[in-house]
Amino acid sequence: MNFHSLAEFIQPQVQQLSGKEASINTLVVAIKRFSDTLANDKTPDMSRVLKDARISLSSGIVDVTIRVPRNQFSTIVRELSDIAGELSEFPHIFPLSNSIKLILPAEDYALVHGKMGHLKEAAEQTNVAKVILNLSPHAEMNPGIASYITELLFRNGVNILDAFLGYCDIIMVVDDKDGPLAYDVLQREIQGPKLRE
Repeated sequence: MNFHSLAEFIQPQVQQLSGKEASINTLVVAIKRFSDTLANDKTPDMSRVLKDARISLSSGIVDVTIRVPRNQFSTIVRELSDIAGELSEFPHIFPLSNSIKLILPAEDYALVHGKMGHLKEAAEQTNVAKVILNLSPHAEMNPGIASYITELLFRNGVNILDAFLGYCDIIMVVDDKDGPLAYDVLQREIQGPKLRE
């Protein structure tokens, strides 16, 4: 199909429906992107990839960013390990280029904050929820699974504040109010089309 000809053909309809000027080049790009999603038969059915996944939701979470030089990362992890026995669960720790990200329950953060000097000037996001998607072993082999999940949640109105991809886990931090919606959307996708009807 000639995308340019199709763009010229649909341009008046697009302008009428959108109420905005639509250039031929913009329409060609949009048609090409749409065509790529339809034509690629090798792309796995992502809802099938999620079939054996498990999901969990935790509310009352704190997302903490500690800005420190990389040479202090090991000290922070050691300090967390020393007080881990007093926590309800070991925090998720993500070293970034110039900071460490911690995701942990609010009650654990209150304890950690009192015992760790590095946290005195940390940036905190409170009133967030943690969604963990445990993928089946064959799911992580499929390219695009993370993009598929984040786009699925975005389309359903879930604002993802942070996302971390592991070998078989995807950990997402969302607004507390979006947690149940994120859980429901992912659960429907995991159950597949037959159970969604």
